[in-house]
This record gives sequence, C-alpha cells and structure tokens, in this order.
Amino acid sequence: METSSTSRTFTMANETRAPSADRCLKSIHMDLFVHCSLVPAVLITFLLSYLQQRAKHQTADTLPLGKRFGIVVPVNFISSFSNRWSYGAACGATATTVFLLFFNEYSNYFSFTAPPWAKALVYLLSALEVGMDYYPFFACLSTDHRLVGSALGFCYALFWFCVQLADVCECQKIANATASIYLLLIPVPSLVCCLFLMGRFVHIFVGGVIAHRRSEKTQEEEPLLPEHQANYVKLLLTGACDTGTDGSFVSRKIYTWDPCFKFPTRMIVTAVLCLICLYNFVLVDFYLSPKAVVDVDKWTLAMVNISYANRTKRILHMLKESWFYSTFPSVFTSVIYVFHVMASYRNQMRRMYRGTSAVSPPSGPAAILAASIRYTGSQVAYLLWGYFLLHILFFVISLMITFWFIVPIQEGNGLLVLQGLGYTVLGISLMATVVVAQILAAQFLFLQDKISPTDRSKPLAINNRRAFQNFSYFFMFYSVIMGFGACLVRVILNVFLGSWLLARIDRPLFPRGYEGVDMGYSTWIGMLQVDLFHTHPVVLSFCHFLIQDSVAQKKPTNPDGLQECRRKQWRTKWHLAYTLVNNPALILSRKQSCGLAASFPQSQEALERLLIATVRSRK
Repeated sequence: METSSTSRTFTMANETRAPSADRCLKSIHMDLFVHCSLVPAVLITFLLSYLQQRAKHQTADTLPLGKRFGIVVPVNFISSFSNRWSYGAACGATATTVFLLFFNEYSNYFSFTAPPWAKALVYLLSALEVGMDYYPFFACLSTDHRLVGSALGFCYALFWFCVQLADVCECQKIANATASIYLLLIPVPSLVCCLFLMGRFVHIFVGGVIAHRRSEKTQEEEPLLPEHQANYVKLLLTGACDTGTDGSFVSRKIYTWDPCFKFPTRMIVTAVLCLICLYNFVLVDFYLSPKAVVDVDKWTLAMVNISYANRTKRILHMLKESWFYSTFPSVFTSVIYVFHVMASYRNQMRRMYRGTSAVSPPSGPAAILAASIRYTGSQVAYLLWGYFLLHILFFVISLMITFWFIVPIQEGNGLLVLQGLGYTVLGISLMATVVVAQILAAQFLFLQDKISPTDRSKPLAINNRRAFQNFSYFFMFYSVIMGFGACLVRVILNVFLGSWLLARIDRPLFPRGYEGVDMGYSTWIGMLQVDLFHTHPVVLSFCHFLIQDSVAQKKPTNPDGLQECRRKQWRTKWHLAYTLVNNPALILSRKQSCGLAASFPQSQEALERLLIATVRSRK
C-alpha cells in the first residue's frame, strides 16, 4: 500500500515526460488490494475479540456468549514499557501510508469524486481504513493468546510483505533510472519493519510452544510497578543519586544511561514514525525538486530577453545548487530534533516526578486527555512542516552567502565586499561600544558603594543624580537610532527562531502567558500530564502495596498452618522460661527489664536480690 501511491506519483510524472514504452504497466492493483485487505483484517480482529474474555459478564446479554468478544487493546500508549520496539516496527510499517495522507494520495483509492465540502470526511475515511488495515499487527502483538496471535500476525505480515515487494519489483524495468531508484528506496523502511515483525512473531510462537510443553504461562500481565520505577523509589528512599554514569565520552557528552527511567511505548513509536516519515519526505523532495527546477527554467527563459539568457541560467543554477545543498543541514537538524524531544521528555518527566516543574497544563482533565490522544500524530506533522521551513531557511541563508560574498568575489568585486563587511562590523562595534560604555558608567559613576564589603554587587541606589540625568538626556536621542536597529534584529531573530523551532513542540513559540494559544505546546504538556498521573513511581508503589495487602487479606487461612505456628510460639516461650529460671542473671539483659524497672521501681531491687541469692547458692 505504501509503495503503490508513491509509485503512482512517480509513474504519473514519468508518463508526462517519457514515451509510452517507459510507462509502468502494473498487474497488481494496489487500490483493490487495500480494500480487499480489510476482509482478513476484520476476520483476525473478530477472532482475537472472540478469544478475549470480558472482565464482567453482562447479565443483560440476550445471546449466550458468556464472557467472549472482549475489547482488543492494540497498544498501551500510556503505561507500557515492554515490547516497545515491536510496536515501533508495527508503526514503521504504517509510516509511509501516514506520510501519504498529507498529499491526498491515499484518499484517491476511493473510486468517487468528493465535493470540496466533503474532503475532510474523505480524509477521515482514509485514516480509519488505514487504521483497520494495520490493526492486526498491533492486536497480534498485544493479545494474551500468544500462539494464535503470533501465527495470525506472521501470516498477515508475510501477506503484506509479499504484495508490496511484488508491486515494487514490477516497476524496476522502466527506462527512467531515477524513478526506478526512488521506487526502490521509498518502501525500504516498510519492508524492513515487516521483516522485523515476521521475526518477532516467529520468536513469540517458538517461545509459546516451549512454554506450553513445559506447562508454563506464556504471557504474564504487565506489572503495575515496573522494575526501573521500583529502582527509582529505592534510590529516593535511600537518598542516593545513581544515574549509571561510567565517565565515558558517550555518557558525559551524548547520552547518560539512567537505570531508573525507561521511555514508554508511545515515545518509541513516535520516534520511529517521525524518522521514517522524514525519510520519505526527503526522498520525495530529492525526486520532485529537479523536475520543478526544470519547469521553472523553461518558464523563466521563455519570459527573459535573449541577451540576459546566460546570466539568467547562471542565477537559476545557483538557486538549484543552493536548494540542493540546503537539504543536508535541514535533514540533520530535523533528526537531531527527534532525539532532542526524547531527551526533553526524560528531563521534564524527572522534574515532574520531583515536583520541580512549573508547567501550566491545558484547562480541564478532558482537554489534557484529548491532548495526549493527538500527540503522536501532531509530532509527526510538526516535524515535517519544521523540515520544510528549515529547508527554506537554509536556502535563504545560502542565497545570502552566495549573492553577498561568492558572486561579487567571482566578478572581481572582492574589495567592495570587504568594504561593506567593514562598514557592517564598524556599525555593530560602535553599538556594542555604546552599550558597554553605559554599563561601565552605571557601574562606576552612578551606583552607590557596597553596603558591606562582603556583598556580591552594589545596591540599586543612584549616586551623582545630576550627572545621571544629563547622561540619560543626551543618550536618549541615540537610543532611538539604536532601538530601530535592535527592533529590526528582533524581528529577524523571531522569524529565524520561529522557523528553527517549529518542530520543537516541547517549548512554546509564544511569550509567557500565551502558551495556551500554541496548540502544539498544549499537546505536549497534556501528554506529559497524562503520563505523570499514570506512571508516577511513588504513586504506583503505593498502589502496588495496597493491592498486595488486599490480595493477602483475601487469601484463605490454613488451619493446619496456623496451628503449627502456634505450637512453635508455645515451644519458644517454654524454652525461654526454662532458660530464665536456670539463668536469672539474663533477666537484667532483656529488653523488657528496662520497661519493668521504669514501671515498678521495686522490681529492680528484687531482681538484684534474686541474682545475689543465686550466686551464693551456687558457691
């Protein structure tokens, strides 16, 4: 399914520029396959739902279903820390399809033309069909019936892998080599994820067969208190701070391993989905950009005078090269953003566990939970838009460097470039000198001395008031000119940082007090709040102990075991009494002797007389 829509994009572009012999005539109709795959997906989901027992038997059921047909949970995004990479691979198999939803390619599988007002419904229908097509991948991983789930999951993954591979290989013999390469590269992540899932299902099936032969449980319910969170509570009680730092370069500069923290399934799935969608976006960019440049060249040269054709071609060549080379820093920055968001999640969750984070969540529990629901999809969308704006930003920077420095130097105007650069540096240096002079004058002329020699700074009390008023008056006019330049710099920095940090939804783009306007940041904060309330180690430890105590109280008592315990107590008390009668001096060494002496002052004297009488009788 992933390759079909993208391949149609490439082959349609080829059909307009290549002869009919280069067209890709495909025998596999992926649109029909997408619709037909709903049948096995629904059957697998129906079977797993039949095997899943409901927690409570509904007495109002008219059909004799017992506890069958429970709700199948595809993936636990909130408090799951196990099987994370398998769920990541399942989402990786859907990544290209999710990416194609942005370009209205997947919705073209429906053989009807929707009016403009119904486009949103078409997108919703497309998203629901994508979810149903890939639902068996997740359901087979999460089901408690490991043998049935792994067998069905392997067959379904193999089914998708074979059809996608055949669809890709069928269009590799076209004459356009560039299109052939991109058709081969686009489905690689999806095919790799399908292979990983098939291996995982085989591993689950083999483990389930071995456990069944040994009469063991094949799957235990995920514990309420995972091991890493139990370690966090232990370190919290002992007051230690062990982050597992071994002093290596990786742990000090890149990533510090924390044995008390694990990324939940949601964050692993989000990172995998973001990276694969970014990979597909870059491939489409590499493929479509040269074709767009060719069209722009034809349109521009047709409108420009012939005498300026050579210069126009040179400028267009610079534009093409600048756009191409600006792709690499954009991709690198976007990949760094994915990992930086992961690190930001860990840091903020640590602070929220300690109660030192001052984030303002969206208003109301419903808004917080809704923000948590849309986090993964929002993060993917923000990352792709962020990459696009970063590409434009680096493209503009490269054009500025090219036309302000490289082109004049190539034309022999290097002295003019140096002259303009010198004027710019001189103006900036003058502004910086004025600012530094104002700070020095305030420090040494217009502030009073320290109250105490041990103070770190002078008090905010004005000295030489008349000189200060004159100084402020004369610099007021220059501040207007300097403020004009500073305001221009502020606008440029806002545009630059806004484009630079668009993909970073872990920090707001609006000033303090207006964070709620930023929907991306509100989504991030809502997701953190939901994870905090459902994965806080201290709260989970408390609930874990309550459940253990409740289970222990509900266990039936064993009369034989209770009688044996009482017999041991009686035997111990008899041996104690026998020992104290024969060794009365030990009475003074017992813990109870202090309490008896405090309660009955005469008991201490009686014990001493008893001790003296015992010693004399033995002599």
